[in-house]
Amino acid sequence: MSDLHYAAGRDRLTRPLPALEPALAERAARLLAGTVGSLHDHPVRFPDPLTADTWARHMAAGVDVLAVEELTASGLGTVVANCFSQPDLGFVRGWAASMRGQLAAASGLRLVLEIGDLGNGATGVLLGLEDLGPVSTLDDIDRLFADGIRVAGVAYNSGSSLGCGLAQDDTGLTDFGRAAVARANELGILLDVSHAGDRTSLEAIAASGRPVVISHAGAQGVWNSSRMIPDSVIRASAASGGMIGIEAAPGSTRVDPARPDHTLDDVVRHIEYCADLVGIDHVGLGADTFYGDHVGLYRALGSRGAALPDGAVAFDGDLVAGAENPTEFAPQVCSALLLAGWNDADIAKVLGENLDRVLRATLPGAAA
Repeated sequence: MSDLHYAAGRDRLTRPLPALEPALAERAARLLAGTVGSLHDHPVRFPDPLTADTWARHMAAGVDVLAVEELTASGLGTVVANCFSQPDLGFVRGWAASMRGQLAAASGLRLVLEIGDLGNGATGVLLGLEDLGPVSTLDDIDRLFADGIRVAGVAYNSGSSLGCGLAQDDTGLTDFGRAAVARANELGILLDVSHAGDRTSLEAIAASGRPVVISHAGAQGVWNSSRMIPDSVIRASAASGGMIGIEAAPGSTRVDPARPDHTLDDVVRHIEYCADLVGIDHVGLGADTFYGDHVGLYRALGSRGAALPDGAVAFDGDLVAGAENPTEFAPQVCSALLLAGWNDADIAKVLGENLDRVLRATLPGAAA
């Protein structure tokens, strides 16, 4: 990986912040100085140039380049940094070791392993996995916990030993999945059903004695894509004490099937819908962004991006203006909600207070 160059400085605004009148600007500053966090992001840099070849070499190395300077200056108090879905346990463990090393060397960041690591000044980073696909035994889960993993998906699109993914005919949580849910609860790993099938999601939530989250998604009731989450699962997650982190990956949380774009206003519509559905205590941010070109990554992977509802026109853009990187997402959402007439208490919950509550109910040190 040493011959690859990693582009810095991808934390700039991709849409100017609205010019707020003084009273709103003062409220925005106060809110953004409070508890702000992201339930799902990839706060890393990409190879430059980003091509199929450079991405393949980057992944072969098994090490992400944490965007230390950008993340330190981001204003985020807490962020879950995620490894891409991988079938190999050794890869995931190596990734976690590298992230721990980079965090230990970064003075403005700290690794969050337990409740006592939250909210003490520097930006707290939790290590997360898109899914537990690499595990086949409970000992594997123990190893990942010892490696610092504190958030993990039950299954990715194509499924795992725990249960089915959203791209499968869903037969539900497996017997091993039930045991794995119990072990994650016992250890203090927050479980996520963003990419799991609906039946698997509902059964995992029912089996858990701790909150279960949807870390990065949107509402199927707004955008009828298989990648979005149906009301039943959003309600079940909320009833467990969990939450949904609204994402902004290009092409994901759209609204109008006749429009080829994806805007910050679309993202806010998903926030509003979920708040109306399950209450403001169960909605937050899970942007699923990078300090790099998200659409460029799609091209390097040969991916078409997020799944489309029947009859919808494909996303045709280079980014979601205002939601391209972890630094800009919270300030843009804060301004949008202020302009929409939201009160400060509700905005604060979306920006990070709900995430903080869920982590304190799940991480080591939480009450049984």
